Amino acid sequence: MPRRFSSLFRQHLDPFTRAWADEVYADRRTDLATLLTFRELVEHVPEVLEELGRLLDERADAEEICEGARRLRGYARVRFHQGVLIDEVARELMLLRGTLFEFLWQEARGLTEDDPRLLRDALRRAEIFFDELLVEAVLVYASSLRPVVPTRGSVWPPPRRRRQP
Repeated sequence: MPRRFSSLFRQHLDPFTRAWADEVYADRRTDLATLLTFRELVEHVPEVLEELGRLLDERADAEEICEGARRLRGYARVRFHQGVLIDEVARELMLLRGTLFEFLWQEARGLTEDDPRLLRDALRRAEIFFDELLVEAVLVYASSLRPVVPTRGSVWPPPRRRRQP
């Protein structure tokens, strides 16, 4: 399959990012607009769209989508260190997902005219991807706070080794 979603995301990166940032600034349930500069707010968007575009183009299965989300774990780490609360990260990802779904409904129809099931399939994969990004954010926050919270889905952070006397 040609790299159709990847190129669509690259072509519309700036207007998509502006539309999403407008949604974040309009949402009063977070302090992201006052906590982060515009650059800090949007710096992860190209990487997220690049990874998602690759997964959609390759028609990745659920396991590959989980791996793709795991590769973006750094986003949640950065947000943690910027002082963003976990519910604000969740809200940010929800707004990003909503903006992306609206974008796909408007722009991707041309890519999927031959088979409308392709758009439905892309939306399903994108939903899994964003769910996994939320899971990764929870894991990062849980592992960054003390005491360490055990999880089933991750070995992050790796166990600490105690020094032998």
